[in-house]
Amino acid sequence: MLRFRSLAGAVLVLAASAAIAQGPAGNDLYPLKKGNKWVYKVDAQEVTVEVVGIEKVDKDDLIKLDTKVGGQTKASEYLVVKADGVYRAKVNNDKIDPPVKIVPIPAKKGDSWKIESKVGTQTVKGEFKITDDKAKVTVPAGTFDAILIEGNDLDIAGTKTSVKKWFVPGKGIVKLTYTIQQTESTLELKEFTPAK
Repeated sequence: MLRFRSLAGAVLVLAASAAIAQGPAGNDLYPLKKGNKWVYKVDAQEVTVEVVGIEKVDKDDLIKLDTKVGGQTKASEYLVVKADGVYRAKVNNDKIDPPVKIVPIPAKKGDSWKIESKVGTQTVKGEFKITDDKAKVTVPAGTFDAILIEGNDLDIAGTKTSVKKWFVPGKGIVKLTYTIQQTESTLELKEFTPAK
């Protein structure tokens, strides 16, 4: 049961938390070209995230990512790239108002930004900060220098949550840890396959 909760939490954090040389297709820290695919290890399970396309919503081009477990899509998230960062604009059918910045452009140590948004009927509040721009991180895919973004004391629908995300240029999110109600889970990149 705990393993299922960890996996379910991982899917939710990837989809609701978790990814600039490609124009509207993201940036170097979160390469969002259609066909890019990440495989993460979560406990003994694997979670796959893939950029599946672009959908026009109002005047924005939203980049759609599907999160799959066991080959089945468990969640979809929609990202938008703006001049100052990559934002999460929608999760499944729930619009995020206003969209939540997940990585700034450019990303510099010490940068911080507050969030206060509605995801459907739920409120998300808190602050993210880039705490390190040369964080050494080792995951199954290798050892990297990463940008570490931390969100401590986030309030997600009344639940205290902490999130740490390691972004690597050209790879996106290589590691993500989150704590929900004193239970910590970790996703680690096993493989990144860029679009052909």
